[in-house]
Amino acid sequence: MAVSGARRNPLRNLLIRLVWDSSLNPGDYVISFRSRGAPSGVEAVRGDALEKVYLRGFEARVGGRVRYIPFHRVVEVRNEATGEVLYSSRKALEEK
Repeated sequence: MAVSGARRNPLRNLLIRLVWDSSLNPGDYVISFRSRGAPSGVEAVRGDALEKVYLRGFEARVGGRVRYIPFHRVVEVRNEATGEVLYSSRKALEEK
């Protein structure tokens, strides 16, 4: 039996939960991603700025506009209320 892409992408599943699961407070979560335009090379967006989750990325309100961010640019998803890291990119771990 084939496994769908959605079940194999934990980052996508996590972001979908932030959008749709009413038991979570999306504002508690911060999504850090690589950005060529940022001075440090990394930008962050709060979970409550998520607009839509796609198969290979998501849209979020960043700096007053909606931007598409591909999943391969996401470095980390952290719950700021608890300090728990829910997702960390393998590539980001290798660069440390």
